[in-house]
Amino acid sequence: MSLEPVRILVIEDDPIDFSLVKKGFEGAEAQVELFHCPSADRVMEMLEARACRIVLLDLSLGRDTGMDVLRSIRADKRFAILPVVVLSSSSNHRDIAEGYAAGANAYVEKPLTMELYRQFARAFSAFWVDVAQLG
Repeated sequence: MSLEPVRILVIEDDPIDFSLVKKGFEGAEAQVELFHCPSADRVMEMLEARACRIVLLDLSLGRDTGMDVLRSIRADKRFAILPVVVLSSSSNHRDIAEGYAAGANAYVEKPLTMELYRQFARAFSAFWVDVAQLG
């Protein structure tokens, strides 16, 4: 396990959904530091400024789509291998397939309860923070 918290950029336009993600990680006592990016136009700036190691990406970002954001991240050589986990309310098979085709490392349907957010945060941390080797 890393001594330093893993920095995660949460790209989510809905402040309530971001709050649920944050509370989930707090409840899981995960060794992470979350940064909220509420709009697609600040993603690259925040990735660079915050030195994030992982991205949690919502697909529905108001006027922008998460798929466009994902493609932009993958097109930038600085972030081409950055782990991106889609966290979406959509369970549509087309969205899932498109997410993986665009370069997502994982696709997770948003939990429906606070306890499920904590379970997600524990499972996410167990793999991405405790096990995976991040570039």
